[in-house]
Amino acid sequence: MKIIKVNKANYLEKLEKYSIYIFIIGFFSICFIYIKDFGVTLDDEIYYLNGLHTYEYVKNLFLSILNKDINIDLYKNKLKEWPITFEVFLVFLSDIIGIKNIDKIYLLSHQLNFIFFCTALIIFYKLIQKRYNNFYLSFLSILLIILSPRIFGESFYNSRDIFFMSLFIFYSYSAYILLDKKNYSNVIIFSILTALLINTKILSIIPIALFSLIYIYNFLNTSKKLVNEKKIIISFIFTTIISIYILWPYLWANPIVNLYLAFKNILVVHENLIVVNYYFGNYIHSDMMPWHYRAVWFLITTPIIILLLFIIGMISQSFKIFDALKKSLNKNYNFNNNLFFDLYFFFTFIITFFLVIELNASKFGGWRHLYFLYPIVIYFSIYCIKFLKNKFTNKLSIIILFFLLIINMTFNFFWVLKNHPNQHLYFNLLNKKYFMKNFDLDWWGVTHKTIIDYILKNDDSDKIYVYAKGFTSLRDTYLYLSEANKSRIILSNFRDAKYIIDNKMKRIRPYNYKYNNEYSKYYILQVDGEVVTEVYIKNK
Repeated sequence: MKIIKVNKANYLEKLEKYSIYIFIIGFFSICFIYIKDFGVTLDDEIYYLNGLHTYEYVKNLFLSILNKDINIDLYKNKLKEWPITFEVFLVFLSDIIGIKNIDKIYLLSHQLNFIFFCTALIIFYKLIQKRYNNFYLSFLSILLIILSPRIFGESFYNSRDIFFMSLFIFYSYSAYILLDKKNYSNVIIFSILTALLINTKILSIIPIALFSLIYIYNFLNTSKKLVNEKKIIISFIFTTIISIYILWPYLWANPIVNLYLAFKNILVVHENLIVVNYYFGNYIHSDMMPWHYRAVWFLITTPIIILLLFIIGMISQSFKIFDALKKSLNKNYNFNNNLFFDLYFFFTFIITFFLVIELNASKFGGWRHLYFLYPIVIYFSIYCIKFLKNKFTNKLSIIILFFLLIINMTFNFFWVLKNHPNQHLYFNLLNKKYFMKNFDLDWWGVTHKTIIDYILKNDDSDKIYVYAKGFTSLRDTYLYLSEANKSRIILSNFRDAKYIIDNKMKRIRPYNYKYNNEYSKYYILQVDGEVVTEVYIKNK
């Protein structure tokens, strides 16, 4: 009888490898059912149209080779310098599969965003596995992201910041792979992801510049290394420049001038967009916000256990980092891949926050523009767990740590279920009652879908006149309705509206309607017992 020996180590390795895929597929399958419940943002139509115009320009540019009657200038003049990476792919896919209705395109947008997010979770797991070589810590890293309610909620619809975060994870993993194995195929992948990152958000310049600086600093210790890696560096620069040009059609007509105008105009548009924030109980114009605006938002919307782990992890790692920098002043000192990434993530987080505080005049939208830093937060949280595990050999200390983690994640899990689909309104336990009353809540008008769905369900009128006062209009939510419901909902002015929706977000200056006897409260959307959006109905 032949005895088959099973290698226990290989068996466990395969089990761990496939378990992560099974988990993400299960997570994706359950959540995919509920994507339709999430609303849209007031920016969705603007970015979609820019993606549509870019796609039409590219399509007709190639068609004009065969058809001289096509006036390509008509399409070129519609192009904007705004990011189009996600939107062009959305429009392309819609065209390929034949989706024409805008409500179905919006739904496809949500589905794509969530697919990118779930795929990025797998890649992040791989990155943490490479860094710490521990299945349980790697698995925990993606659980911490999933059970961060704001990140989870916005992963369904935020195709600007969450998509950029997902892309940043891809970029970071490809950077680690390149450090591990320097060959031309890895250079090409890394270059394309660098280009996509630049084409998606101007903030990408910071992590890309920092990676390049640390990389250059690392090999400049010896002239031999410079000679050996010269071809790789030249290939990266050349491939990245070509990729940026090819993947950004706005640059095709005049690459250098248009690239300059794009960065300049994006900055100007952002800085000139002035809204009113509700911050610590005061209405303040976004160009007058205090320096700590985004830091405070980060502190009050990140789960407490993650905050504690991150802060301890950053502080404990900083000693190691500055010791390594001190040693690197000596010739021939080389950062290994793990230390390189610790340096890279550490300075990316610190410098990005510092530059945004110092240089960003108009601050609004919480800290969503910096969501791409959240994987770094989790990265150092995981480092903290490993550090504490090595520091305290007492098993009781480790048990207490994991008990606190489990309690926090369990609370967040049930909070996410309870407050579906408004997970983007999460505040942590520091003082959530105060935060809900004294900070902006629904600045993007995402809850409008919940409100409109409620009105449609409870009002059987053929024509329903609605109005949203303040910063967020109902335009995008209206577009997300089915054709049957579009025929019933009429977007009207304040005076003609039967229903008035107030989510308390102001455009230029705060103002308060004093509803007279003409109006009565019809519906109140609450999260954690606090009012987010109020609906008033005109009395008959």
